Amino acid sequence: MNEPELRQFKTTSGEEVVCEVVQWNDGYETEILIRKAMKLVLQETTDGIKYFSFRPWMVYQEHPDDIIILNLNSIVGIGFPPETLLVQYNAAVVDMAEMNETREQEYNQTFQEKVDKSKKNVKDKIDEYLSRMDSGSNVIDMFDPKRVH
Repeated sequence: MNEPELRQFKTTSGEEVVCEVVQWNDGYETEILIRKAMKLVLQETTDGIKYFSFRPWMVYQEHPDDIIILNLNSIVGIGFPPETLLVQYNAAVVDMAEMNETREQEYNQTFQEKVDKSKKNVKDKIDEYLSRMDSGSNVIDMFDPKRVH
């Protein structure tokens, strides 16, 4: 299995993105396919100490298999990330995948709770309807042999 091609991109907006390149362009196209895109974010403490951290580049594009199309017209530089950066990047990708899995589990649980609640509401309405029919209503059973219709 081939090693993933990891690159660091500097965009025209000033963002720096580290990602896995899935497919390069063929020379005529202006887009490439990437995944596991993480942007480098500069942060500064109140003491003035600067440090970088990784954040998902696009909101809700956090599954390791999510493909993003990157327009090369928005790229001003491409680099090979150093090993020290890759160690941090790989840890951030693992965190991102775990965050995505947690979010999906929470969504599935919430969705299932809504489905269960909806089923219960429908069952309750049917039960209520059936109990009104059985409670001496003025509906005549047309199949009752004792009655002549």
